[in-house]
Formats: sequence, C-alpha cells, structure tokens
Amino acid sequence: MVNNAVRDGAVGDTAKGTVSPHLTRLLVRASIATGLDRSRLAGMPGLAVLDEEGIRIPTATVLRLWELISSLAWEVDGSQGVMQLWRPGGLGVWDYLFSVSGTLGDALHASSRRFTAIADPADRLLVTRDGDGVTVTYQGPYRDHPQYPLIAELVPHMLLIVASSGAGRRLAPVRVRLPHRPSAAPKRLGELYNTRYVEGEADHPSITFAEADTDAPLPRADPALAAILDEHARLSTAAARPVLGWLDRFHAILESAVADGPPGLDHVARRLALSPRTLQRRLREEGTSWREELEKLRQRRVDRLLRETSLSVESIAARVGFTDSRSLRRAIHRWYGHGPAVIRASGPT
Repeated sequence: MVNNAVRDGAVGDTAKGTVSPHLTRLLVRASIATGLDRSRLAGMPGLAVLDEEGIRIPTATVLRLWELISSLAWEVDGSQGVMQLWRPGGLGVWDYLFSVSGTLGDALHASSRRFTAIADPADRLLVTRDGDGVTVTYQGPYRDHPQYPLIAELVPHMLLIVASSGAGRRLAPVRVRLPHRPSAAPKRLGELYNTRYVEGEADHPSITFAEADTDAPLPRADPALAAILDEHARLSTAAARPVLGWLDRFHAILESAVADGPPGLDHVARRLALSPRTLQRRLREEGTSWREELEKLRQRRVDRLLRETSLSVESIAARVGFTDSRSLRRAIHRWYGHGPAVIRASGPT
C-alpha cells in the first residue's frame, strides 16, 4: 500500500527553493570537524543567520555545501559523522514526530507528510508496505547533481537514527538500497546501516523496516501530542522566513518592478542600492545578464497572460514591453517553436 498523504500546497509554495536550517547546521558542523576551512563558508546565503529560528535557507546553499563536503574525506564515515552530531530535537519538530507517534509506522507516515519541515518541497519521502515490511523511499530532484550519491547515502542513515531513537533501541533494517554501487567495504556499510543487506543500483535510495518494528507501540507514544506537533510542523514551515540570496533578491525586485511598467536597469539597480554597472557585473558573476533576466521575465508574463486571460496579443505585447505584436509573436516562436494560439489553447498550467 502506498502512502498518498495529501501535502499542503500552500506550505510547498511558501517554502519552495528552501530548506530548514536544522540539517544544514549538522552538515556545517560535520564539515568543519572534518577539516573544512571556515572561510570557504563566507558569503553563502543563510549561513550567517543559521542559528536563528523561523527561517528557511536557500536550497542552493545546501547544494553548495555538499560540493564543499565532497572535497573532504567523506567516504562512508561521512553520514555517520553528521548523525553523530545529532541529538533528539536536532532536526526540529520533525524529530519529535518519531517519538510521540503511536507506532513507528505512524511516525514514518507523519515524517513523510511533513518532510518539508526539514527539506525542500521538491524532496519526497514515499512510504510503502509489502511482504518485506515498510519501505521509506527518498525521491529528490538532484539525481544529476555530482554530490547526489552523498545525499542518497545520508537519508537512509538519518531515517535509521531518528527511527531508532523513537523506538528506544537500535533497529536493524530488513534492507537498504542505494542508487549507486557502494564503494565502501560491506563491513563498513553494515556498521552504517546496521544490516548486511545493502544493495546498489536502485532507482532511489530507500530503507525497509520489519513489520514487527513498524507495528510495535512506541515507548513514548502520545496521540494528542502527536496531532499537535503534526500541525505545528505545518504551521511553522508556512510561517518561516526565507533568507534570500543576492540573486533571489534581484528576482523579487525585478518581479515587483513590473507593476510600474517594463522594468528598467537603472530603476532595479537603485532598489538594490547598486549602480547599473555593478548590477550588470553581479549578474555576470551569477552566470546571467540583464538581457537574459528580462527575457525570462517577459516569457513568464507572456505565458501567464496567454493562459489565464483573454487579452489580445496586441494588448499583451504592450503590457510586457514589446514594440508591437509582431515582435511578441517572433519572441514566442523563439521560446516555444510555435505561435501564441497553441499556448492559449493549452489552458492554465
């Protein structure tokens, strides 16, 4: 049976492109303990306020942190090193779902439903039950990222640690699957996951717990408190303040500037307290340009107006800053390879 719990769309929209600071703190502490020079963390969005509560860190910051970690002596000890720094509550309210739920199975479903409390909304935990037991599969959008094997290695180990803490004893999984071929010796993998059954070349990383473990009552079960914490996880995620990086702030100001008409470079630069020349330089450093960003903004606005309004192409061209409808039609063909009628006919996304 598959866990098809409905996720809160509003929470997902609010937290999009961000993660909680909790796991980030563990990664930072583990990387420094392994020998990372602190100066290499300077300027990464969110890390200066990492100890604050009620914030969300850009996902790009965490992925950059994984890149730095990969240059250290990670190997199989890396995941263990991160979770050795963990204490109950170290992952925020998400942790406590494992201790107050009625059973481990209930906790796994709750942690799946509220995974955004520690992760990006694009990340998923899928809970399934079959003849082997209850499997938790991690699905994230990072399969092509060079550090994906490290992320895939950590998630099952993290689940094992927090589940064992909730159960009050060290659990022995039925099986762990990884999307890459394990490079560590079987003995080391066995120590990491507390099972001899670690398989590679899977579609996604997963960990399977025995039914006897998932169905047994947890020693600190408190159904009323579990319901309160579940709702708290939802509300605190929705209310958290994203810590924006420089490019995020630029995008937000560019979008808001549209209300006054087609945005100008000078106007956006003033709102960022930069000179136009500095703004252009900063954009080059980010691998983009004012022209590229304006083009992307126009494309998003044109797409939305075609799908969601009945405005004529001429009216849309005027709103978005094209000189005439012919210029807009040429742009649409360049973006999509077809005309505006096809976009309009497809309806809202």
